[in-house]
Amino acid sequence: MYRKLTCIAQARVIAGRKTAPHICSIVLDRDTSTLLRVCLPFDSKENMPIRRWSTFEAVLEKQSRDTRQESFFIDDKKHNVLNCAKGQATASIHRELLNLAVPEEQLIEEKRTIGVKKLKSLVLHFESLDAKAKQIEENMEEYYDLVFAEKIIRVSGEDALTGKKYGRQLLDWNLYETMRINRCKNIKQTTKEIKETINRYKHPYFITGTTRRRRKSFMAISVLSSPFSYG
Repeated sequence: MYRKLTCIAQARVIAGRKTAPHICSIVLDRDTSTLLRVCLPFDSKENMPIRRWSTFEAVLEKQSRDTRQESFFIDDKKHNVLNCAKGQATASIHRELLNLAVPEEQLIEEKRTIGVKKLKSLVLHFESLDAKAKQIEENMEEYYDLVFAEKIIRVSGEDALTGKKYGRQLLDWNLYETMRINRCKNIKQTTKEIKETINRYKHPYFITGTTRRRRKSFMAISVLSSPFSYG
């Protein structure tokens, strides 16, 4: 059965020696107002038709290795989905997403692995690639001729719901693409431009998610900007 979906957030492209390049995308099921995780195949030679805020219809299938209840994949390497169209971030979509925000402790208790995190403050940090990231970079370049970003992005600040301090890795594809595309430029200038872009977000919030193996540790998939205050 085809589902009506809107792409909300996308993590950076990742690949391994035995794992083909793919993008973890968080989509909003418009019929049920629930967040789902969809693994999309990636080919750098193709124009990815599904980007943030795209609307589309697709048949979602479960993965045998990924037993997270929200995880699905589209079994079509050509990205042949129905009625794919560019979309935009409307106030109603932001309101719908922010209504889903709950503390991560509640997500863990309910065995959910995708959430929305309201922020009281947000600071970006750029770090050099660690050993794991360097290995991913080598695999992507050797096996798939894909160039990795030069830095890892981390974020910190205060959670608006709990008042607790947080710190985690940010996987936002748009930001990593900016660094990847501008590898020939001064990295300090590129990171400065990224910080300036995020600092213009008046009311930022995260779409968060866990990995398949670490289901109680949430990372920030993407940072979004609400057009209205949600405090």
